[in-house]
Amino acid sequence: MTGMDMQTVPGQFVGFFDDAATFPPGLAPLEKAITDHVARRANRHSGAVGPAVLALRDLPEARAIASRLELDGRPVEVSAVVPADGLSEALELAGRLGPELEVVALELKTTPEDPERWRAQILQAKELSRLPVYVELDAAQMAAGALDLMAGSALHLKYRTGGIRAELFPTPEQLASVLLKAVEAGLKFKLTAGLHEAVRYTDLDTGFTHHGFLNIAMATEAARQGAGVEQVTALLSEFDTAKLERLARSSGGDWRQSFASFGTCSVVEPAESLEAMDLFPHGMA
Repeated sequence: MTGMDMQTVPGQFVGFFDDAATFPPGLAPLEKAITDHVARRANRHSGAVGPAVLALRDLPEARAIASRLELDGRPVEVSAVVPADGLSEALELAGRLGPELEVVALELKTTPEDPERWRAQILQAKELSRLPVYVELDAAQMAAGALDLMAGSALHLKYRTGGIRAELFPTPEQLASVLLKAVEAGLKFKLTAGLHEAVRYTDLDTGFTHHGFLNIAMATEAARQGAGVEQVTALLSEFDTAKLERLARSSGGDWRQSFASFGTCSVVEPAESLEAMDLFPHGMA
């Protein structure tokens, strides 16, 4: 793809950036987030954008906002973040939103401090789900067998890769363990928090080292091909942009069978980091 002049999104990045504009650090007002999300449909690279990620409590207002916009018969697709024990309410609400808003996935929070409760939440999700459900788990829950409960079901994993404190960023070794466990269990996953750039980098203002989403993509591909923890960790630890660019160019996108998407408060920011590597057509903004 050297010297790319294509005007469409490469297949491996279609629907990859979930539009989480209302969540930190962006914290966009709901009306602006919905209006901007719909406006991006006119952008020739709109195929890279996944659903709008919204808190469950915001769905009624989001529907009212969407009803005032020109949708051309296409509802605003939403992935709803659901509080722990709120799955039944979410499914009921999703069924009565009207034509302007369509819930296409649920992101279920759990109660990691209460093992009995989070196990029950996973089992309920397996029984009730009529929609794709991404169950948010931490490393301790996975070590305690959460993925075993989910294996063989239609459930998916959601995992946090950053936050407002350094300790919220998993190390490359910790993230490698998560990727390998998810691949072994046959579970799709989405990630959230801290993913802004394609390649691993250290933020000069905060001092936090952020994971690169392209590092994770290539590490996931390696895991799917049978790589062990050392190789997966090495890919996650890589700062060499040229190396990751070469790997991405040779990839057929098999990693998307596991790494479904990630939430970002600015869908332009990750697109621009791929543009800078000439892996993505220019003009996303």
